[in-house]
Amino acid sequence: MLIKKLLRFVGIMLASLFVLILIFAVVGIAPTDTNVDYESLLERMGEKIDSADQDPVPVDSGFIIGFSKVNLTPPGPLATAGYGKRFGKHYKSIHDSIYVRAMVIDNGTKRVAIVSADLLIIPPTVTARLEQELPGIDFSLDNTYLGATHSHNSIGNWAKGATAVLYGTYQDSVVRFITDKIKISIHEATKNMLPATIKMDSVAMPEGVYNRVTDGGPVDPMLRFLKVERSDSSKLLFLSYTAHATCLFSRDLQLSGDYPGKLTNILEKDGYALAMFMAGAVGSHGPAAPEAGWSCVDWMAEQISKKIQSQEPGWKVKNSTIEMYRVPLELSEPQPKVLHDWRLRPWLFRVGFGEYPSFLSVLRIGDIVFLSTPGDFSGEFNFAIDALATSKNVFPIVTSFNGGYIGYLTPEEYYDIDHYETQLMNWYGPGNGEYVKDAVEKLMLSVVE
Repeated sequence: MLIKKLLRFVGIMLASLFVLILIFAVVGIAPTDTNVDYESLLERMGEKIDSADQDPVPVDSGFIIGFSKVNLTPPGPLATAGYGKRFGKHYKSIHDSIYVRAMVIDNGTKRVAIVSADLLIIPPTVTARLEQELPGIDFSLDNTYLGATHSHNSIGNWAKGATAVLYGTYQDSVVRFITDKIKISIHEATKNMLPATIKMDSVAMPEGVYNRVTDGGPVDPMLRFLKVERSDSSKLLFLSYTAHATCLFSRDLQLSGDYPGKLTNILEKDGYALAMFMAGAVGSHGPAAPEAGWSCVDWMAEQISKKIQSQEPGWKVKNSTIEMYRVPLELSEPQPKVLHDWRLRPWLFRVGFGEYPSFLSVLRIGDIVFLSTPGDFSGEFNFAIDALATSKNVFPIVTSFNGGYIGYLTPEEYYDIDHYETQLMNWYGPGNGEYVKDAVEKLMLSVVE
């Protein structure tokens, strides 16, 4: 009798589970939409760019530039963000401190801040708070260019919804902490403004990066950098590279800036008052050091440092015109994959991950054009952007993680490849990467034509 009751109970539970799975399948998933109307999206983006574009008066009075470095290391252990398989585990020790670095650049008529944090991304929760609070220090998101180093061994606890399971339960105090450090870094940079010159260049470092989506696939090997020389002889450096900051393993539960943290520390010990790193177009691109782990951190930092130190910039910024604005990014409905040809319905994705605005930003400093994206933008798109920039006689720097996040932006030809970037983290369907690339190109043209 007991066995019959037990079997009946198990049968009811299995039947109930089957019904729940069936209901979820009906209301929660759908076939992948492969016919997104990107032409209409791009047309609307063009209209937004045209309406936001400014007509700055050309300025040739030179720059004054200030800088700061603010410690972002928390007072106690937090979850680490970067590897989902950690499921919010706290770091066990501090290998190296993490920082927020800032430059403030002023040409006499306009002032902008460039800010990079040793974080996985600039969290959307932090961006939302910055939008409210930056005016209190006479800045805004329209003149603050944000980016992250993309270290996978930095702090979490800043995400809400399903992401909190991976990167630690949301803590408002952490969002408050990061926001305050960014505001302090900008404010401190305004206190030491001095006349300065800016030089720019790039140097190829193909030995440091590989295409991690497809064996032997193309990579953007360029290290892009700016060297600033101030009137007191202090030197500042901004650099960007396409290799993911993923030298360390998920089992490495130590707080660290990964190779960008080691790199900036080396450069600052070698004479730079400030060395700032910002993740470039890192989608599809991984670090190609001979060994992984801490050996990778050392090798990447040392090799990049040697490249930068041996390369004297070839071009001085021609004029001191500054222009910056951001544009809300038009997107199709989200459709993250659950199986090869099946995706979550948009409502379920929003319930799990929340809704945050995403945008593109452009910052022109003379003939340098910074272009920021809200995700892991593939370095493979840089080939077209670089060619267009060359035809317009400007120097482009594309960066990722500008304060929003929309997943990976990879070439459409990779959409069906069985890879983390294309199966788990490609949230907006085939062709979305090319669409964002086209929007970035429009944004660049808006400030150079």
